[in-house]
Amino acid sequence: MTKSTVLLRSVKDHSVQEIVREIFEYFDCERLIPRGSNVVIKVNLSTPFKENAYASNTSPEILDAVCTVVKERTNRILVGESNGMRYKAEDAFEVSGYYPILRKHDIEPMNFTKDEWVETGDPLIRGWGLPKALLDADVFITLPVLKTHATTVFTGTLKNQFGCYPQHNRILLHPKLDHVIVHINRVLKPRLAIMDAIVGMEGRGPINGKPRELGVVLGSTDPVALDATAMRLVGLDPGESGHIKLAAEQGLGSIEPDDIAIDGPFEECRTQFEPAEKDLPIKMLALISRSRFLTEKLILNPESFYPLRSAAMVFRQVRDFGLGVLGGRKSS
Repeated sequence: MTKSTVLLRSVKDHSVQEIVREIFEYFDCERLIPRGSNVVIKVNLSTPFKENAYASNTSPEILDAVCTVVKERTNRILVGESNGMRYKAEDAFEVSGYYPILRKHDIEPMNFTKDEWVETGDPLIRGWGLPKALLDADVFITLPVLKTHATTVFTGTLKNQFGCYPQHNRILLHPKLDHVIVHINRVLKPRLAIMDAIVGMEGRGPINGKPRELGVVLGSTDPVALDATAMRLVGLDPGESGHIKLAAEQGLGSIEPDDIAIDGPFEECRTQFEPAEKDLPIKMLALISRSRFLTEKLILNPESFYPLRSAAMVFRQVRDFGLGVLGGRKSS
C-alpha cells in the first residue's frame, strides 16, 4: 500500500512563499492544476474581529503565496468563504487583509452565501443546497488553520469544508456534524490542502482560544492524513475526533501513522496543545443544538444568544477565580 505524504516545513528555515511553492511542486502542480482550469480556493475565516483573526483565520501570507502559484496555471480563480452565524464573509475578508492581495492577483473574492445554491439530491443534506461555484470547480484547494475545537476536538482540513455550506444557520446541521463534514469532503474532493500552522489556536478554539506560535506550514493531497498528522504534532489523538475517524473509515484518507510518510522536522516541531475544554457552557450548547427548535430560539436568535453568552462568560470568570483562590490556598 502506498503511503500518504504530508510535507511539514518551518518558517524559520524557509519563507512562506518558498514553502507553498515547494508543496505545489512536490505534489506535481501541473497535474494538480491543469492549465486554464477553474479553481476555487477555500480559506478559513472564522471571525470578523481583528483581535481573533490572526490566530483564527488563514494568514494573508499563505493566501498570497497560493494565489501566486495558482495564477501561473490559470486565470479562472475564486477565493471564497460563507457568511458566519452573525457576520458577513466580506467583513472577515476585510479584517484578514485579503482584498489588497486579491486585487494584486486580479482574483475575485466570493461569498458562497450569495452564490446560487444547488441541491445535490443527497438525503443527508436535503434542503441544504451547495454553492454552484464549488460544484462547477475543476480544482478545489483548501487552506485551513490548525486549531482545537470544543465540539470536534480539532478543526483543520476536513472541518474547513463545513464552511462551504452557504447557509449562515448551518449550526442546525450539528446533530449530524461528523457525517455532513465527511459528506462535503466526498462531494468537493479537495485536490490539495495547505494548513496554516504559523499561528495556531489551543484551548477554547476555534475562535476564543489561546494563540500558539508553531511556525510551520503543512501540505498534503490526503486531507485525513494531514489532519491526523497535525493532531499528533500538537499532542492530540486523531481517534478522538469523530469526523476524522469517520472520514478514514469511509476511505477518504489515511489516519494510522504507519500509513503516513512525513517529510519534514516533525519531532523538532512537536509540541503539546491545551485541548478544548468541554465545560458546562459547551455541554449546554451541545444539548441545545440537538433540538432545531431550541437552536433557532436560543442560539440563532440574537435576543437570547447574547444574554446566554454573557452568562457563560460570567460562569467562566467565577469558576476561574474560584479555582485560582483554591489553588493559591493549596500552595500556601
